[in-house]
Amino acid sequence: MGGTAIYLAVEKVIEKGKKIAAHLLEASAEDIEFENGSFTVAGTDRSKSLGEVALTAYVPHNYPEGLEPGLEETAFYDPLNFTFPAGTHVAEVEVDPETGEVDLVAVTGADDVGRVINPMIVAGQLHGGLAHGIGQALLEDCIYQDDGQLATGSYLDYTMPRAADLPSFSINHNTTLCTHNPLGVKGVGEVGSIGIPPAVINAVIDALRPLGVDDMTMPATSQRVWQAIQQAQG
Repeated sequence: MGGTAIYLAVEKVIEKGKKIAAHLLEASAEDIEFENGSFTVAGTDRSKSLGEVALTAYVPHNYPEGLEPGLEETAFYDPLNFTFPAGTHVAEVEVDPETGEVDLVAVTGADDVGRVINPMIVAGQLHGGLAHGIGQALLEDCIYQDDGQLATGSYLDYTMPRAADLPSFSINHNTTLCTHNPLGVKGVGEVGSIGIPPAVINAVIDALRPLGVDDMTMPATSQRVWQAIQQAQG
């Protein structure tokens, strides 16, 4: 939503910049093209940089008549519909039946978040989301005593995931552009945290199925896994 609002505001700035550049270049605004930071008369090498146009806008001694100085614009964006990111996550785990410890060996994901504008930011969002989801699946738990007192009141008790709890992630993209915003983007912030918890839990259950375990409640802590094995073998 924020990105599209910025895009719409920038488009307004560019359109105004074309009028200023046309005045400076003694051309029609319809003949001005903006690309790579320059306003150019189509089919020629005559151009003005964005910096030159901005200087003219704020020091308007040579300025188009009737045009307000400045290059400030405002745009509002109210989305017509939701975006629909999608993806598939696969988790590989190994379970020690003697202790119930779950070792997350590998995580692979393929996500469709629309057009990827900044790959590093998208990768960071995906990695962070995966860490959140893995923590939910294997570690993080709110436990209350019978009197309602929160027993897991610190991050140490609650068990936030740390780097040692996470494998390297293999992340891939399948891009389908969103059709109802001009950037073609979709949400990415929660993609990892939504897909990976069921993948991890299903992998744990698959590993324990030969031992008679066919269900597991998150988080699959060592204690909970060990208890499930004991109950199944009964």
